[in-house]
Amino acid sequence: MLEDLKNSIDFFIRNKTKFSRKNFVEKDEKKLLYNYLENLYTYDILEQCIKKMPADSAKILDIGSKNWFYAKGEYHFFKSFNKNICLNGVELDAHRLYSNFYSRYETAKFYIKKLKNTNYISGNLLSIKNTYNYIIWFLPFVTIEPLRYWGLPEKYFMPEKLLSHAISVLKDGGQMLIVNQGHKEALAQKQLLEDLNIKYTEKGIVKSTFLEYKNDRYAFVIKK
Repeated sequence: MLEDLKNSIDFFIRNKTKFSRKNFVEKDEKKLLYNYLENLYTYDILEQCIKKMPADSAKILDIGSKNWFYAKGEYHFFKSFNKNICLNGVELDAHRLYSNFYSRYETAKFYIKKLKNTNYISGNLLSIKNTYNYIIWFLPFVTIEPLRYWGLPEKYFMPEKLLSHAISVLKDGGQMLIVNQGHKEALAQKQLLEDLNIKYTEKGIVKSTFLEYKNDRYAFVIKK
């Protein structure tokens, strides 16, 4: 209870003040190299899981974008088979500060700077009304412990409501990729999909030669 109160107060303050240093630029070569590998990893996972459906245009939504360090991987994957794309990322906690006093929002601006028709949205997924051909959702909160760990108020733990809304903004014929961290969360995700009677394809553990994370990642694909 005390932890949730603290998280609620912190969340309220950072979203009211929206404090951040401006014009973030990553200059650390090691971090830039690692980010390059993260984007290759993202491209590879999408290549493994999403069926390419060439079209004149496509709208893509990334849910829970954090500082959207992997946006280039998504952008170039979808651009490889669509002439024109609109890529949106939505993040509830966009004004969280890092130790360098840059916010997620300001950091994301750096990562998407040269990506045409790419927009970072500070807000709640439930406020999204547009519909999308593709939805990507890395590491959703399907158990409450990670949400608490990342400093979010417990009132935002609503996996059923959020997933139902995500499905509602997925266009007919569209695809959604969900990637979970660890076996426990994958089981929770699978149960959630079944409870909501959502048809899915279970991809199991997904790996890439470009990057290996500490915990296994599991993928689910939904076709509407």
